[in-house]
Amino acid sequence: MKRLAAAALALLFVTSVARPACAQEARGVRKVTFPNGFRLLVKPESGKGLIALTAVIRAGALEEKDRPGIGQVLARTLLSGAKNLSPRRLAQLSDEVGGEFSVTWDLDYTEVYVSTTSDQLSSALQLLAETLVDPKFDPKLVEQAKTAIADEITSAKKKSFQLGYDELRRLLYADSPYRRALLGDRSEVDAVTPAALHEYADRWFVPSNMVLAVVGDVTFEDAQEAAKLWFARKPAVAQPKRPAVFDNPGPAAPPSVLEVESGAAYVVAGSLAAGLASPGYAADMVVSTVLGGGKASRMFRELRERDSLAYELGTLMPPLLYQSHVVAYVASAPYYVTASDATVQPLTDTVRAALKETVESLRTRPITAEELERAKRYVIGTFALRHERQQERSKHLAWYEAMGVGFATDDRFAAKVNAVTLQDAQASARRLFQRSAMVVVVPKQ
Repeated sequence: MKRLAAAALALLFVTSVARPACAQEARGVRKVTFPNGFRLLVKPESGKGLIALTAVIRAGALEEKDRPGIGQVLARTLLSGAKNLSPRRLAQLSDEVGGEFSVTWDLDYTEVYVSTTSDQLSSALQLLAETLVDPKFDPKLVEQAKTAIADEITSAKKKSFQLGYDELRRLLYADSPYRRALLGDRSEVDAVTPAALHEYADRWFVPSNMVLAVVGDVTFEDAQEAAKLWFARKPAVAQPKRPAVFDNPGPAAPPSVLEVESGAAYVVAGSLAAGLASPGYAADMVVSTVLGGGKASRMFRELRERDSLAYELGTLMPPLLYQSHVVAYVASAPYYVTASDATVQPLTDTVRAALKETVESLRTRPITAEELERAKRYVIGTFALRHERQQERSKHLAWYEAMGVGFATDDRFAAKVNAVTLQDAQASARRLFQRSAMVVVVPKQ
């Protein structure tokens, strides 16, 4: 999942605003906020001579409003040019930095990630600053990006799970930008112009809407000085006004059936859940895990081990800021042949009924203390494994801070999960899937 700001850096850099306004520290992470609103997080980690830099801009699908498609095009073209760098100098900087340089666009945010060696800190920050603060959207590159996205949209429509998941979100979020497919609609993407990209970047890619996290073999002082040189002198701009927060009651739609060219059949069921900033987020995540997380989950035991109905199954709950969702999915063969008369029968009908029964068990069969503890261990364990990667550590710091819940949320995650009581879990189980949607994707016969 992609967007970003404005006018000649050299002319706009003013030394009078270079000093940080305030700083704080928590569990080895130091944060400094500069007078222009730009926030820097630094977590020194000795050894290996590597650093990961993640810039998160709080601008995603919600900020597209009536201009959908901008985010994807922006993400594909953002690293291709800057107003203050010639294509040659940009290429030189990229070569100097080496490592990985990527952009991700999602529903709540745009993320730019750089991995490099410690000695390339200043070059990496210059590359980030020039492309984020003063991007250049070359018309030829914009058209190339639109063509590539169109090809991916066509390809996505041939993928069973992606097709079902996109349709499920459309049903779940009837009145919210969260309902959009991440790749967008082809006609929307085709309508994006360089002028629209600049307008979006000028609005949302401003210092007060950016957070940069630097993790690795670096000192706080070096990171601060380099950030000051390339980011902190950008004049302050008022925090952009955000769209109104939405609140959907949830779907009340019959199952939707879609056809795909080939592949496995998928049954996908979903329900709205608590958002990242909600107190119920941890409980909903734990209950989602009770349902379909790992081999001890109810779905695995009942649909895979007991009934042998699934090739693949599980649940997911993305960390969306305002309103998340729990998705339960099952991949199976589309048909089976009866033993008695060799007729072909749709297997998805059986899978759909079995999944519905297992999902409803959250309300009809109370979660046990054993299920609760196992789910907590699973959630905390998978979180810890992701954080083994330097990239993930820098991403989560920047992301939590940009989303407004604070960078220290990363360290509090395990405690919040462990604090979920059996009563909390039961309340979540009764609420989830009360109003749900279901999508069945079957290969064409």
